[in-house]
Amino acid sequence: MRHLLAHERPIVAYLFELAGISADIDALIVKPMSAGGMGSLFIASFDSSRKLGSSPAECHFHDLDGVSVSAELNLDQDGRPFEIDIWRVDFAPTVGCPLRAELMAGPPNNSFKPTPPRDVA
Repeated sequence: MRHLLAHERPIVAYLFELAGISADIDALIVKPMSAGGMGSLFIASFDSSRKLGSSPAECHFHDLDGVSVSAELNLDQDGRPFEIDIWRVDFAPTVGCPLRAELMAGPPNNSFKPTPPRDVA
């Protein structure tokens, strides 16, 4: 278990904003999920009886190689943050994390044209 890494913060903060949930992002404790290297995160709680409840926010971005990636905030059955589910449409590991300006509300849509890949410094 750990705090959010700097590159994870833009996605998590944006999803919380879209969902209208105020939370201290600096205080979140997360655990990476084994989801093929896509970047999904379990949001820690000491309550082992938690179950998936609802999905109030979703955004998407184009990975560094132009492939669409979806990020979704899932809440538990009591409306508390449960997980951040990240899914790259080709099921490959994500190549990079987006800048805040590269995040778009809603699910990926095949009518969107990917932005050109950006250089990784």
